[in-house]
Amino acid sequence: MKLFENIITGLRSWMDDMKGSSAVYNERSVVHGTWPAGERGNIVLQNDTAVELGNPRDESASFLLWTDDGDLVHDGMFTCIGPEISSYSPSRLPLGKAVILAVTGFTEDNCYERYREIELIRYDLNLRGYMLRAVSQHMREWSRISRQAMEDGFSLEILASVLMERYRRLDYVIAVEILFVTSSPEDVRSLRHMGEGAMRLIGAMNKMARELSFDCGTCDYTDICAEIEGLRSMRNSTKNKISC
Repeated sequence: MKLFENIITGLRSWMDDMKGSSAVYNERSVVHGTWPAGERGNIVLQNDTAVELGNPRDESASFLLWTDDGDLVHDGMFTCIGPEISSYSPSRLPLGKAVILAVTGFTEDNCYERYREIELIRYDLNLRGYMLRAVSQHMREWSRISRQAMEDGFSLEILASVLMERYRRLDYVIAVEILFVTSSPEDVRSLRHMGEGAMRLIGAMNKMARELSFDCGTCDYTDICAEIEGLRSMRNSTKNKISC
């Protein structure tokens, strides 16, 4: 089922362009790492915070892509464009995050439910000294990392490693790749622009699954349904089930 292949290809091109920019560019295969679980609630207070990522006063962009073409995903690859967090990091950094999954068995009937299951994983992390503070705004992710966690060696690479392990627990996920961008607000805005295409696709999925609306004349997503075969297949499958 084809949905995000063109967006993934565009993201690859953008990443290649960033290699020639002034931003620090690091990519490597992640060595499996662990991090202790936090206490219940796992709250990081402002006074205990070493670094905030994606604060509302800064740029933030976070999105998820998947494909059934395993060749499009570099399994286990962690890419960081910009500085890795450390005890020398500024107290606030912009944050861009893109998760790319290779999956199997996605169909018109199960795609939306599987997306919801995948999306919930980031809310379910319980890592000592790491708190996902808010994700209420469109495509944003705001988190805090405590001073103690920084002293203990927490990093974006560790966060990526833990996320990869969690995604792989889903039997339909066969490969995971994660990109972080901390280089500048401008670079995060550029990443956000690509993510907006993905979010429109997901918005169309949500509309079909929740509203059961099939009136193309009143739909805001007619343009992308005309371009993306996977969305048209979902629409037809859902409409046929309702008609039966």
